Amino acid sequence: MPRPRFLFVLFDGLRRDMVRADTAPAIHGFRQTWTDFPNSASVFPVETRVQVSSFVTGSFPGHAALHPAGDNQRPGHGIMGNSFYDPDLGFDGPMDTSDDAKMTAAAKHYGRLQGSRNIGEILHEAGRKYAVVTTGKIGNARLLNLGAASQGQPVFSIWGADISSPAAEFDAVVERFGPVPEQQLPNVAVMDYAASVLLEEFIPKHDADVQVVWFNEPDLSFHYREIGSPESLRAIKAVDDAFRRILDWWEAVGREEGWQIVAASDHGQITVTGQINVADELAKAGFRVGRAIGPDVDVVVKRSYAGGISIRDRDPEITEKVFDWLIRQDWCGLVFSREERQGALPMSAINVAGSRAPDLYMVLRTSDGANAHGYPGLAYADNGDISVGGGMHGGLHQHELNNLLTAGGDLFREAHVVETPTGLVDIVPTMLAALEVEAPESMTGRVLAEAFRIETRPPFWQEMLLRAERGDYAQELRVAQVEGAPNHYLRGGRRTA
Repeated sequence: MPRPRFLFVLFDGLRRDMVRADTAPAIHGFRQTWTDFPNSASVFPVETRVQVSSFVTGSFPGHAALHPAGDNQRPGHGIMGNSFYDPDLGFDGPMDTSDDAKMTAAAKHYGRLQGSRNIGEILHEAGRKYAVVTTGKIGNARLLNLGAASQGQPVFSIWGADISSPAAEFDAVVERFGPVPEQQLPNVAVMDYAASVLLEEFIPKHDADVQVVWFNEPDLSFHYREIGSPESLRAIKAVDDAFRRILDWWEAVGREEGWQIVAASDHGQITVTGQINVADELAKAGFRVGRAIGPDVDVVVKRSYAGGISIRDRDPEITEKVFDWLIRQDWCGLVFSREERQGALPMSAINVAGSRAPDLYMVLRTSDGANAHGYPGLAYADNGDISVGGGMHGGLHQHELNNLLTAGGDLFREAHVVETPTGLVDIVPTMLAALEVEAPESMTGRVLAEAFRIETRPPFWQEMLLRAERGDYAQELRVAQVEGAPNHYLRGGRRTA
């Protein structure tokens, strides 16, 4: 058997329940033919660049405290959202993971931006090759390989030569394939272009041990054209057509050359039913709110459907007042607290405890009702660019949390289902095990050995229900603990009263 290598194919925002024979026949067929992980989960906050960092580092944003002492000393990758506010950085607002200047300053302050080592570093040090083709935004390309330029690894981003790494030779690619098509909704032409760059340029030229291709649909069309609309179904068809091209190459050539394929989505989406400006509402209630802690600002809200709230000097009295006010709002869903607090769930329950975490995480309220196109999952949002009816992700509803994950190739079992809870954090540890490259201690993901053809006993796992109540307010969170995994997997949460 030739040396194994991995092609990781990511469909941004694709809901698992929308992969069917009529909507995505190539992806659906691959899932049925190979090893499927129906209980795979995204990482909180369920935002794209958090998932990127969780994938490349094999770790969660922070640590958990549901396991015995000594098992949780790994702090996590520390990317707490697409943007997040940390008063220690001294910025005039959130740290945006698409802002090069702020990312550089944050890396200098922290010592490294991603607190855990990433796959680019690991493979480079092992003398192996890593390559990326991405249609995601600027921060996506950066976080998929923060050291690409210094390590001489190719990252091709559709957003230009300045975002791509020198080794990708962006200008030469454009000369060969033509200019990157203009982004549209649905983004059909860009999906096809990325597949061409992958199959005709990157795979034959760069000969990677791990090759990533990241498609930014159907996420864009879900956000701005609604989940289940004709436009969004065309977006799913576009990524499925691209995957069909990948499978045609794989069946003709790639599989014989040792390529394994891991196909996944980073998260799903649910539908926005109304917008709430949490910062404005806090200000109306008398709190001193702003973009950054300062002389006249006690409270900073990093706006999002799943937003972080930071308090001046982590003042327990102000934090208590904010929490008490939040849980009396009908639009408030789950609330997690950095410190122990009656009625709140601990941040360790969502694997985000750490020095970069805010004082409170709040997820706006969700329900299981269906949208205009029949797809369940509704939520309030605090994202002004998304219209009512548009798609949203970030929180803990099962339809945004339960991501697609399936793996195929000569290393994996055929027509096999792994029921054990899994997640994006497990992909890189599994790849490294197959490549016989040692994983660093910073990785908290586990090797999905039960998916390999070699017979392996699946690990024991159990589900836990965590509840918190105060007065008329109640919330619950389901998590799964898996034997040998230092962190737990998220299964869904909701406000119950």
